[in-house]
Amino acid sequence: MAIPQGSTTNNNVEMDPLYQARILLLAETAPPSGLIFRLQGSGAFLRTTSAMNDAFQLVTGWHPALLILQDWSARFAPWLMELSAYPVCAGLPVLAIGVDDDANAMSALDAGASAYVSTPCSETLLLAQASALLKKNQHWKCLPVERGSLIQVNPGSCRVWVNGEEIRLSRRLFRFLHYLALHPDRTFSPQEIANVLTDGRSLIQENSVAAQVHRLRKGLEKAGAAEWLETVHGFGYRLSLPPKNAIDVNLS
Repeated sequence: MAIPQGSTTNNNVEMDPLYQARILLLAETAPPSGLIFRLQGSGAFLRTTSAMNDAFQLVTGWHPALLILQDWSARFAPWLMELSAYPVCAGLPVLAIGVDDDANAMSALDAGASAYVSTPCSETLLLAQASALLKKNQHWKCLPVERGSLIQVNPGSCRVWVNGEEIRLSRRLFRFLHYLALHPDRTFSPQEIANVLTDGRSLIQENSVAAQVHRLRKGLEKAGAAEWLETVHGFGYRLSLPPKNAIDVNLS
């Protein structure tokens, strides 16, 4: 199904790891307004909370691609270690921000933080570190998709069910559908799709992306779902589930 839309978006923005990335900021004190402005200006979907219990619910339910812990201290350590023990949190990158102190930094890294940035530091440095962590992020590969009988994706067994029927896909097409199913109704540019298809290790031409889209549609066709994979002219492609069953995920 082709859906006409406007002109193409900026490729540099689309390839920015921060663009449309879900980021959760846990800050018990008021987070820097400049950092929030820069993250949102980069196109990130940002949520903030001041409570560890609320952060836990968001991590396990909203599935951010990056967790930022502001004003790190050792008392965060037990909470972060408990969080990291949950399978749904496997591989979630965590950026801890705290005072310039070796002991404080080691407590964060020992508890499971991916990186530690000492303050004071520039917002540009924080964004660069966040981008670096997002580039390496493989967290989404561990997340199952369960949307009733519409679509189920089991990353552990690499199996997919659509409309209650199992469909067989190559490894590359499995990755493609898995990623789309985690972000229903989001439009991806050919460049973003190429990054998913190759795991970010190589570049492929736009016509190769179109060929993979065609192959995935053929796979979905076997379960009567070929029309779910839509072409958005001038932008890219998206997976749209039937409206009456689709789950509305508020990204803002």
